[in-house]
Amino acid sequence: MPERANPYRSDIPGAGPFVGRAGELAQLASALRTGRRAIAAVMGGRGMGKTALALELQRELTADGTKVVHLVRRPSRDAATFLSQLASVLGLPLDPILPVESIVEAVGALDCSRVVLLLDEIDGLIASDAGRDLLENLRAAYEQLGGRLGVVIFGGSRLRDLLSSEVSPFLRTAQWVPLLGLSLAETAALLREPLDLAIPDPLVEAVWEQTGGHPLLLQMLMERAIDLAPDATQLHEALRGLAEEQLAATLFPIWWDNLTSRGQSVYRTLIGLRRPLESRDWAVTFGNGPDAVVEILKTTGVARTDGGQLLPRCSLFRVWLEQNHPFEEASSHATHPVASDAPLDVLGAHPFEQLVVSCVARWARATVEFPTWHLRLSQAAGNARLLPEQHFQLCLLTSLLQHDLIAEPEPLSSGRGRADVKVRWSSDRRRRACIEVKVWGGTGYKDVVEQVLGYAVPGDEFACIVMVDRQSRPLQERYREECLRAGKFGEVAWPDGESPRSHAVYPAFITRHPQPSGGDLRVHHILVQLPPDGAP
Repeated sequence: MPERANPYRSDIPGAGPFVGRAGELAQLASALRTGRRAIAAVMGGRGMGKTALALELQRELTADGTKVVHLVRRPSRDAATFLSQLASVLGLPLDPILPVESIVEAVGALDCSRVVLLLDEIDGLIASDAGRDLLENLRAAYEQLGGRLGVVIFGGSRLRDLLSSEVSPFLRTAQWVPLLGLSLAETAALLREPLDLAIPDPLVEAVWEQTGGHPLLLQMLMERAIDLAPDATQLHEALRGLAEEQLAATLFPIWWDNLTSRGQSVYRTLIGLRRPLESRDWAVTFGNGPDAVVEILKTTGVARTDGGQLLPRCSLFRVWLEQNHPFEEASSHATHPVASDAPLDVLGAHPFEQLVVSCVARWARATVEFPTWHLRLSQAAGNARLLPEQHFQLCLLTSLLQHDLIAEPEPLSSGRGRADVKVRWSSDRRRRACIEVKVWGGTGYKDVVEQVLGYAVPGDEFACIVMVDRQSRPLQERYREECLRAGKFGEVAWPDGESPRSHAVYPAFITRHPQPSGGDLRVHHILVQLPPDGAP
């Protein structure tokens, strides 16, 4: 078949047939026509169809002639240069000192009902504070213009940073539009309709399973298949050649980076389960705030949800991962032996969480093995001989600093007080957790779980409670009864049984607690029981 007759294109973003996205297109077009909620963010991984959607949106909005639509492809990473790009498309100079006012003036000078800015591939710009500030200026101009300006940004997983950013509230008012893989019906339409091919349903389903309905993969596949021969039986051969020759070298490494370190860990956990994962188990399996990372997996094209269950997607990517990133190389921190007794790998804990809990568990064991370093030189008995809580906080802080961690006393954690120690990962300082240390019988010891839940801020991925005691009775039973309210305060995620143990384990319990901001907070309860009076 001649090259000009092949409608599929993978070398130019948005150049191939546009299929699907009817819901997203209608949602955005309606908002931009009415001027209500006409500020939006579209997130999707490489090749998920962001540019194609932007082009289709531009075509649809310009058809009535009452709006001026500007599509800015790959805005400059430099904020000043991007402001110049905006000035060029708006037709008036923009003042970098008064950007909001000058944007409002430029839009007001145009003879049209509405100006729409479509900013494609925005990731580079929002990587800097100046870029995020400029995005905030656009939001402020949108509000002042009262519907005469519409703004839609398109980007990858970096857009998620704007949701939690304290610098730019752009996404707090914007519509959030995640792009997922095409459905089976949409995949069938993309394979059949452009050339009116009679591709049988079983073959469509096989291709959909292999590609996960990823638009760029389907474009690449069909482009190759039509080049080989117009016969639909060539699809399988094209699929094999595509995986061997192009995907491993180009697309899949970009996907892997787009997942971010946490997404990579969560994806490994998901495929290691070899079964669908119910949404109620996401937090205990993946850690605090699982919805955000699950959305990154879905918009990259490597996972999907079906009836509340999360499943891996795109078997081609799975094969590439096993060949290029074997599981034993999942993390540079995987060589740290995990001293925790809990099955943190099965629970899907991120390497940062595994490292912190492991360090606290090692410190707890050492504290029990060398108890005299933590006792007063007095004739007191029981916990009265223990050194103050600040001593244990300092010892634990010193222990954490011996590892790949940043640990410090927390000056302020939340409006309800502060945690004893805040821990961050040196490899990614956005990852953090809080630790609270208590001596049994001390002030507020029974309310320690409530305190930790109050201290934890939305950015904390998990928390640890360290309870120190030197009584003769088993601490585990009393702690469950008085601090966990016999299991009524939070759901015990580990261990499954409630029977007493013959030896101490670290942590003794892992609980999960719903958070007002969404998701669950996983709390590790580490009980440090020193030998009582009279022990040999």
